[in-house]
Amino acid sequence: MPAVVGIWKKKRDDLKSKRNSLFEEYAKHPQDFQLALEIKKMDDEIADCTHHVEQERRSERSAMPAKKLHTISK
Repeated sequence: MPAVVGIWKKKRDDLKSKRNSLFEEYAKHPQDFQLALEIKKMDDEIADCTHHVEQERRSERSAMPAKKLHTISK
């Protein structure tokens, strides 16, 4: 896994951890709209990280030599 993908995955995992703890708090106090907004913001950041990870993986695949992408049929 290239370093760039690793960085985005680490950031995404950190955000997920923070988001999950906020959600636990929100579940106890569903009327707290500020928590809901913070969770929404983190969800958007997590989605952005996921997008970057997918983009990096696609660019890795397109950079691979064509012979490595072919599979052998049985």
